[in-house]
Amino acid sequence: MKKLNVAVIGTGYIGIVHIEQLLRLPNVELAGVTDKNQALAAEVAERFGIRRVYTSADEILADPAIEVIHNCTPNNLHFTLNKQALLAGKHVLSEKPLALSAAESGELTRLAHQRGLTTGINFCYRYYPVVQDAAARVARGDLGAIYNILGHYLQDWLLYPTDYSWRLDPKMAGASNIVGDLGSHWCDLAQFISGLEITEVMAELRTILPIRKRPKHGAVLTFAAAADAAQEDVPISLDEYGALLLRFENGASGTFTTSQLASGRKCNIDIQVYGAKGALAWNHERSAELWLGHRNEPNQIFFESPILQAESTRRYAKLPSGHPMGYMDAVLNLFGDFYGAIALRQARQSVPYRYPDFEAGHDEMRVLEAAIASRKSGTWAKVD
Repeated sequence: MKKLNVAVIGTGYIGIVHIEQLLRLPNVELAGVTDKNQALAAEVAERFGIRRVYTSADEILADPAIEVIHNCTPNNLHFTLNKQALLAGKHVLSEKPLALSAAESGELTRLAHQRGLTTGINFCYRYYPVVQDAAARVARGDLGAIYNILGHYLQDWLLYPTDYSWRLDPKMAGASNIVGDLGSHWCDLAQFISGLEITEVMAELRTILPIRKRPKHGAVLTFAAAADAAQEDVPISLDEYGALLLRFENGASGTFTTSQLASGRKCNIDIQVYGAKGALAWNHERSAELWLGHRNEPNQIFFESPILQAESTRRYAKLPSGHPMGYMDAVLNLFGDFYGAIALRQARQSVPYRYPDFEAGHDEMRVLEAAIASRKSGTWAKVD
């Protein structure tokens, strides 16, 4: 099996997630890493036995041996690095959001098509086995016409005024913190499971803590505890709370609520889909279970299974029935589809499955821009 030479740009929290899953793939050679913090990159390389620490992203992009880039940098670097990688002929798997505007994400999507390159974006939550099975159930008509899609995504890691992250800095995060981050994941789930596009949005986005304490020296990694160091007051303009009313292409309605100040909630994702014939629901805290709702018979709890799932989704349940998979396995499933797509296209074969590429990232940028427009106007905004 020919291995693809891969490099990871960014070795913070999510970079480590990428690295650990890349090392599990048989058709990948993790050839190098880099980070603005070279000491951190060197430590990560030594920990995982990665042979090379590049001095910069530019050095990676200039290396003809590198065939695939994983972009694990902050939001403000996504567009530039993704574009440079595509222009250098590299396949790209990017963290979300894909860019800071729909104009930028649209440009990346067009460029990838023009260059014939395979792209991906880390909407990993759709890769839990029962989430894949939920989409298959909707597609085969088990729920009938979809009426409503409801849910939330709650965390508490920004609960205190002493909690600070680069995600609260508009120069790095863009025009939104929480809807661009957690909202993009949930909206991708809603569109993936239902097979329906979001067409209109009514949004309330709020900054609940307008002043926070930021470390005077050094950065705080995502989800890391604040260090006992000198701090300074900094004004916050980006959202830590959001509520969206949604309209879908078939006329279905939806509601979504998200907060990073929900005490006790670490990563609580909930999505419920109600149709004319039945319903389903999934919650990240019970990620191996899919609730199935019925009007005239008992409700059911379906547990992930490589035997009982739809034939098209069984390959995502890699363990025997009764053995739950986790977050890292969901990321691995996504990477497996991405690298499988590269191999199929290199063999001049079509890709028989849906996976989140730059088109999916562009979809969520369009929804995000509609939400921001709605917040400014106080009215419904169409997804352009």
